[in-house]
Amino acid sequence: MTETPVATAAHEGDLGYPMRERILVTVCAIGATLIETVDSTVVNVGLPKMMGGLDATVDEVAWIITAYSIGNILMIPMTRFFADKIGRKVYFTGSVFFFTIFSFFCAQSTSMPELVIFRMLQGVSGAAFFATSQALLIEAYPSRLVGLANALFAIGISLGPAVGPVIGGYIAYHLSWPWMFYINVPIGIVLTALSYKVIRNSPFTNHEETADVWGILLLALGIPALQIFLENGQEFAWFDSPLIRASFWIAVISLPLFIVRQFMAKHPLIDLRVLKNRSLAAGCFGLFFLGIVYFGTLFTVPLMGQILLGWNPYKMGVVLLPGILSFTFTAMFVGGAMGKAPLLPIMFAGMGILLLSLHGLSSLSIQIGPDAVFWPLIERGIGLACLFPPIMTLAMSTLSREKVSSGAALVSMMGQIGGTVGIAFMTTMLERFEQQHRSDLSAHLSNSAPFFEQHSQMLNSLFIAHGVSPQAAGPLSFALMNQTLDAQAMMLSFGNLYLLTSISCLLLLFAIFGFERSAISHPQKATVAD
Repeated sequence: MTETPVATAAHEGDLGYPMRERILVTVCAIGATLIETVDSTVVNVGLPKMMGGLDATVDEVAWIITAYSIGNILMIPMTRFFADKIGRKVYFTGSVFFFTIFSFFCAQSTSMPELVIFRMLQGVSGAAFFATSQALLIEAYPSRLVGLANALFAIGISLGPAVGPVIGGYIAYHLSWPWMFYINVPIGIVLTALSYKVIRNSPFTNHEETADVWGILLLALGIPALQIFLENGQEFAWFDSPLIRASFWIAVISLPLFIVRQFMAKHPLIDLRVLKNRSLAAGCFGLFFLGIVYFGTLFTVPLMGQILLGWNPYKMGVVLLPGILSFTFTAMFVGGAMGKAPLLPIMFAGMGILLLSLHGLSSLSIQIGPDAVFWPLIERGIGLACLFPPIMTLAMSTLSREKVSSGAALVSMMGQIGGTVGIAFMTTMLERFEQQHRSDLSAHLSNSAPFFEQHSQMLNSLFIAHGVSPQAAGPLSFALMNQTLDAQAMMLSFGNLYLLTSISCLLLLFAIFGFERSAISHPQKATVAD
């Protein structure tokens, strides 16, 4: 008997849930996704405030984000196992409950290690949201409306980033950073009660599922080791450090063994056999590189605006808002077009617009105002919205319904891994580019350079005219020029970073051409064939 693809199933009785229950499940699924994405974007905007409050460096504060991603990535492969063992209803509701609890403990943290631990636990509990929410929506809607279900899921993902920066900016500017986590508590309480009432257990539950202990151990070793290698390699001079060498070899050994184990185990932690489906494999590949672009830019743009350009958190949130709203509205449009218009031209347009955005971000200077980033961020939102919903939908479009949970877990995990790799890579390359540009520009900051002489004399005269003694004017002039040099080196580094990110965007071509033809990808041709 052949499996019925999700996107094209039309068998008798496949009507999804009753309307009222469908709406409530949609509220739970999108609400859980929303609370996670709001939390992520609120924290991103508030990172510079946390740096001051917790006395942390850029490398250290990046762990507030990456710790969450590590918890997510470690737990996502286990979502199917826990949903089968204790029931999806209990697992999803419990995840919302513990996400709320750990949000409270994040707010109560008084040190960086304490916050990082609770962020990782928050990531573990939040792993169910993306993987399970998408499966919930696909199951709740009839097969002919699966495209709409995926579009709603994408809109849920985008609504959080739309309001998160403004909320985070307001909190960071007017309140203190712990309130970035306290806001999750009342929403989490409501969602916990609603989820327990309306979420159903999956009809495709495998009651014979057993824990893949070796798979869990290999993944628990490999993912943190990979993250330590990527995140701290530059800081510890890469292979000169025993910690980095050990992390590298643990990751190189553990992760391939994990993959082999998943193909050999009778009850694998995550069913990699579903990657035989070409569309799912292409979708995982595409979401990995899209995760690099999305999370990487979401991490670096607030840092650039607040640390380099001096924008306060609230202003940074307002600057980010139009671009994320463009994502929301474009995602709604693209979601409505799925199943009616070919998706290939939409994805090509999205990739082109995203490349245009990255080029615009790479061309900024330290003299800019918020208006200079308006169009690059608008273009970023439009480009991502033309890519995320189609790739997520096409990845699942030819899977049978009983394989949806495994597929959703894989898709979610690859997006998170891409984001984790993207943040670590950008943190490392930012520091490396900055060192290089600092060295190049320093050649002009010497007593024998004409540039130095001219500007030094001009600044000396300016300080003396404002009452500074001639003896103090010289050191002040040098310090000011040195500060300007540091700022210019960092701005050039951000520019290099965005150009380098364009490579990830171009690699999406392999995913776009990898999808199988279906009624969703080529609706007009499918209709003619019918």
